[in-house]
Amino acid sequence: MIDFSAISINVLVLILRLVVVVLLYTFLWQVLRTITSDLRRGVTPIVEESSPYGQFILVSAGQTGLSVGKSFPLQPVTSIGRSLDSDIALNDGFMSADHARLELRDEGWVLHDLGSTNGTFVNGFEVKSATIVYNGDVVRVGRVELRMVL
Repeated sequence: MIDFSAISINVLVLILRLVVVVLLYTFLWQVLRTITSDLRRGVTPIVEESSPYGQFILVSAGQTGLSVGKSFPLQPVTSIGRSLDSDIALNDGFMSADHARLELRDEGWVLHDLGSTNGTFVNGFEVKSATIVYNGDVVRVGRVELRMVL
């Protein structure tokens, strides 16, 4: 048995400090290991609904609170905006109520900006007139980015 009366209080405090430091570093190591393994896995799309027409996958959620990877099924005419009546309704302060419309035509998917305040962009270029959108293109409305997946 250890005779604690022979150990000075300073030695005991030093031992307790070392134990706390070791526990802290162990905790931080576990946190870093978990973060690293999650980053290696990457973000996988959350497939909620499928559509024969394709879907938009959320690439950047802005301040909507939605999860990156969320999918939005496309219809032959798909409206995008802040309005709850939109086919893809996104609560983003930089988005107009009726922001953009995507239509399936003979030449492919055509995107129209509906006179939005902050514009609509495809791969970083502003949509000024009807613009064809291809598989893999990224559409930005407000602060939200959506990838076209056909």
